[in-house]
Amino acid sequence: MRNKILMTLALLLTAVTGAWAGEEPQLLTTINASSSFLTGSQTFDDIATVTFGGAGTIGFNDKNGWIQEEYEKESTVTVTAVDGYTITSIKIYSADPSNATISTSPFTAYLNCWGATYVTTGSGGAGDYIGDELVRIEVYGYKSEPTLTVEWDPATKTGNFNMPAYDVEIAPIYAPVAQWAKVEDVDQLPTAIEGVIADTDAPLIVEGTVAFAGQSTEVKQGTVMYAVTPATETEAPALDAANKWSADVPTAKLVPDAGDVKVWYYIKGADTPTGEEATAKNTFNDSEICAEPITVTVLSNKFDIQFKAANDNTIEAGKATVKVGDEAAEVKEGKLTGVKMNSKVTITAKDGYKFRKVEATKGISTLKSVKIGNYTVYYAEGETWYQAFWRDENKNCGLETSVGRVFTYDDKSLRDSDGNVDADAVIDPSKGYYIAD
Repeated sequence: MRNKILMTLALLLTAVTGAWAGEEPQLLTTINASSSFLTGSQTFDDIATVTFGGAGTIGFNDKNGWIQEEYEKESTVTVTAVDGYTITSIKIYSADPSNATISTSPFTAYLNCWGATYVTTGSGGAGDYIGDELVRIEVYGYKSEPTLTVEWDPATKTGNFNMPAYDVEIAPIYAPVAQWAKVEDVDQLPTAIEGVIADTDAPLIVEGTVAFAGQSTEVKQGTVMYAVTPATETEAPALDAANKWSADVPTAKLVPDAGDVKVWYYIKGADTPTGEEATAKNTFNDSEICAEPITVTVLSNKFDIQFKAANDNTIEAGKATVKVGDEAAEVKEGKLTGVKMNSKVTITAKDGYKFRKVEATKGISTLKSVKIGNYTVYYAEGETWYQAFWRDENKNCGLETSVGRVFTYDDKSLRDSDGNVDADAVIDPSKGYYIAD
C-alpha cells in the first residue's frame, strides 16, 4: 500500500571523525601531475576522480606538468566527485605559478599544442590561459550530507532503516488511514448490483462512501479505487499493475460474457492540499485492499429468437432468410440461438413472397442457475453438466468437465453428498454442491 508518514528526519550530522562541514566549500584535496598517470582515470583520496579525454596525447614535461603532445589536437582533464562529495570548483595551476578557477560543471581543463603547448579553461584556447603545462589541481567543495531512507512495511505498520555512522533524530507525525463513512456505526462499503447484463454500461456495484476530512462537508478523506478480475482470481492486482485500478465505478463493459467476476476495492488516501501544511486532518494513508472482494453475477447478453410461422411457409422451408448484422444466420427447429443484445436482425422474404404481418413478443427465459461458492452455472431443466457447459453463458464460469467429472480450472473437484460429480449427471441444486481439493 502507499503509506504517507508526515515525517522529517533531523539528521544530527555528527560523524565518527567529527562534524560535517555542511555545504560550506573547502579544499577537499590537491592533485599533482604525475608521469605515472597519463591515460584513463584515477581517483585521489577517495574524493575526486581525474579522467583524461579528447583526441590528443597527454605527456609529462620537465616542469612536472601535464601537456598535450600532438600538434593541432586537444586533450581534456576532467575532475568529478566520488559519491558522498560535491565539487563546487577547481583551481588549476601552471609551473609559473599562474592559476585559474573553474566554477561550473563540467570541471574540465583543456590542453592544446599549436607549436607550443597551452592550458586553458575553455576549449580551443577559450577562457583563461594559465601557462604551458598543468602541474596541480586544487579541488573545492564539501562532503555531501548522507541520505536516510525509511522503508515502510504496511503489513506490520513499521518503518525500517539502516543506522548510519551519525546520530539520527526522527520526529514523525503519522497520517491516519482513510475511513469509510458510517451510518449507524456501519461502514458504507461498495455492494454488488444484481441483474447486470454483460457488455453494457450498467454499473457492477453501488459505490462505497468515503468519510469527510476533518470538519469538512465537501472534502473526502480519499477516493475509492476499483479493480475487476475473473472469479477464479484469489488475489487482488498489485497496486502498480498497469490499467488495473481505476476510480471509475466498474461497468459490465469490462465483462464481455456471462459469469461471475470479483470487484476489489480500497480507499486511496487524499494527499496534502496544494499550498497547505500536512496535518493529520488533511492528509490520509491508503486503506488496505478489501480482504473479501465483491462477487458480481453478470448475466448473458445473448438471447434466443423463436420464429413461429402462421402457416407452412416457414424460414426453414426456404420462404425467408435471416441475417444477424451482415452475416447469414441458420434457423433450426424454428429457433435462432445466441443472438447478442443490440444486434441488428434482418428477415427477408423469398422472391414471390411477402410478410403479411410480423409481430415480436418478449419471451420468457427458461434458464435456471446454481451457485457454488464463487461459481455460477446456468442450465435448462434436465440438463447434464456436460450439456450446460456448451452454453455461451457458462464459457467463463470457472468450471469445466474433464475425464468425465466436473473440475475448477485449478483442478479442484466439484462434489455433492455422494462424492465427486460426474459430467453426465443431471444438475440438481438440492444436492448441496461444493468445491474441494
